[in-house]
Order: sequence, then structure tokens, then C-alpha cells
Amino acid sequence: MLTTGAIVAAGIGFVSTGWFASQPPVLTVVTATGLCLSSAVATFLLADAVFRHTPQFGPIAVLMGTGVRMAVAVVGVLLLGEVLTKHGAPRDEFAGWVTYLYIVTLAIECGLLMYGKAQIIPEKAP
Repeated sequence: MLTTGAIVAAGIGFVSTGWFASQPPVLTVVTATGLCLSSAVATFLLADAVFRHTPQFGPIAVLMGTGVRMAVAVVGVLLLGEVLTKHGAPRDEFAGWVTYLYIVTLAIECGLLMYGKAQIIPEKAP
């Protein structure tokens, strides 16, 4: 579901920008999708394992995963953006794609992790 959602989001964004741009940003979209999807899958597997082992720490694992993904995205934009500029892709275009796909994959990941887990932490009795 996470992979499918990211690929569909990238496809929708690619089609919409391809209509407006004279040259569709294929390399930029593929690189941004790979960057966001690889970190999303890794943090999803980590947070899911934490949810199974100790459900009380699941929300903390989701927040930590979000921080790790943000760090990967920022470092990836800095490093990969430099490489992509050598191939004719503007750095700000790549940063925009990473931002868009980061938000989409974050929403899908959090939805998948939290689905059916609303009652993990019991409410305190008055």
C-alpha cells in the first residue's frame, strides 16, 4: 500500500507537470520517489516492529521515524540535488518533488501504522 501510494502520487504529479513543462522531469521524479520511498519503507518496518513488541512506544517510534525521514530528505536534497544539477535538473524542482512525496508517504505511513490502533494506550480512570 505504501509503495503503491507513493508511485501513484508520483505518477499524478508527473503527469500534471509533464503537461505544463516542455521537458518532463523524469530523472527528478524517479530520484525523489526512490529517496522518499526507501526511507518510508525503512521507518515503517521499524515502527511496525515496535508496535508489535511494545505497543506503548509505537507513537514514539512513529515520531522518531518521521525525524529520521526528515533528516534523510534534507541530506538527500543537498547531496542528490547537486548531482541532478549536473544532469540539467534544477535543484529547487527536485526539492519540491521531495517535499511533495515526503508528505504523501508520511500520510500513508502514519495511516497504515495507526489504523486499528487507537486504543493501544488505555485511558486513565478518574
